[in-house]
Amino acid sequence: MSGLEARRLTRSHPGHDGDHHVAVRGVDLSLAPGENVALIGRSGCGKTTLLRALLLLDSPGSGDRGEVLLDGESVRRGGARGLRGFRRAVQYVPQDAAATLDPRRTVLAQVTTPLRTLGVVRDRDEAEARARQVLESLDIPRETWKSRPHEISGGQAQRVSIARALALHPRYLLLDEPVSGLDPALRRQTLDLLASIEADVPTSDSDDTGEADDRGEPTQPAPATEKPAPTDRGAVPAPTDRGAVPAPALLVVSHDLAAVARVCRRALVMDDGAIVEDAPMHHILTHPSHPATRALRDAVPTLPTTDTSDR
Repeated sequence: MSGLEARRLTRSHPGHDGDHHVAVRGVDLSLAPGENVALIGRSGCGKTTLLRALLLLDSPGSGDRGEVLLDGESVRRGGARGLRGFRRAVQYVPQDAAATLDPRRTVLAQVTTPLRTLGVVRDRDEAEARARQVLESLDIPRETWKSRPHEISGGQAQRVSIARALALHPRYLLLDEPVSGLDPALRRQTLDLLASIEADVPTSDSDDTGEADDRGEPTQPAPATEKPAPTDRGAVPAPTDRGAVPAPALLVVSHDLAAVARVCRRALVMDDGAIVEDAPMHHILTHPSHPATRALRDAVPTLPTTDTSDR
């Protein structure tokens, strides 16, 4: 089965009272190729804990259970080398993107370094060429490419973090609260950017030589195909001819229903560590079934109208 899955994931953490509190309760989750899915819920419901478990970034305790699967195969925990294939396929944009950028590296190096670290591109010039293309595609100004994180704005840091992930050509891109804390202008820009990921993801001509697979062997590029029609799963896969690779599936974690409604066509609603509703976005917005979903829908702000009747 193709896709990224979680099966019966359970995660707990010690509380201030000394007891273990369950943060994720037996969650099943699936993300198919080309699908844009929102994981929504109020703050503290377990979304970030679930996301870290799905990314294998946590350290499960003795009472924690469940497994993560990629294309039907269970992903085993291990060292960095053993997880290289998984890290190339599944990329992550954290909530505080600026804090994850290396303060010693330039913007260009932030994008170039993972390409070589994960064995996607071995040649330095080839890695830099791919990084430049992705930075250009995300409208990150050339004059910032030699800047370090403290010299760029928060919105630019967010884009650099997304560029760093997209440069690897992942099949799945997981984002944690991508617009939290941004001002309205940056929020709109970021949402427009996420929506545009449905379109072609640029790649350099040198990709025709193939990139390394999990065993370090080069893979052959896929033959050119016609661009498929949109599906009800969300993203429109990009054509696989020269100059484009399939757009990654997105899992967007947020407490902001209005934000993710612009990007995703399916929503998972989380409450008290469990998935309580899984439905198309239009159903979530018009006919929510669970009280937690209705609360999120009702919290979406609306602009006031001006009453001119007395004027």
